[in-house]
Amino acid sequence: MGDQKDTRWQGTEPERFPHRLLGRVRAHEVDRQGIVHNAVYLYWLENARVEYFRALGLPIERQTFITKHRFVVAHIEIDYRLAALFDDEYEVLTRIASVGRSSLSFEQLVRRLPDRELLAAARTVMVHLNPATHRPERIQDAYRVLIRQYEGEQVLIADG
Repeated sequence: MGDQKDTRWQGTEPERFPHRLLGRVRAHEVDRQGIVHNAVYLYWLENARVEYFRALGLPIERQTFITKHRFVVAHIEIDYRLAALFDDEYEVLTRIASVGRSSLSFEQLVRRLPDRELLAAARTVMVHLNPATHRPERIQDAYRVLIRQYEGEQVLIADG
């Protein structure tokens, strides 16, 4: 990369993220090098997205993502910036940047606490599926309203 500036994560200022989930690195999350294994971040990000849905006001129970709110990951990209170590405290900041016809585009930041150093940045596209057909289905207006109320005017919502 040399001296080129990475512009992929511009516009992801922490204050634009309405949802925050706190955590602490557990012993089983670190590898033989003593750092958090890269795959562990996927679990942290998923947990934060579930809690984001809960913060929207969706009832979360065992069957929620099977029969009611069927969202699946279609794409994810992560840039790892710094290594997290055992017992580090961290926060996962989450927001929905845009809502398409049948997709949600999440942006997430993982920051070490208390210094708020960026550990990782991620973008995830989730697709809403019909529980019976398993085919993409338009995201209901009720979701769009909840997301707009939670995110404010910064989220781009397509009519779809």
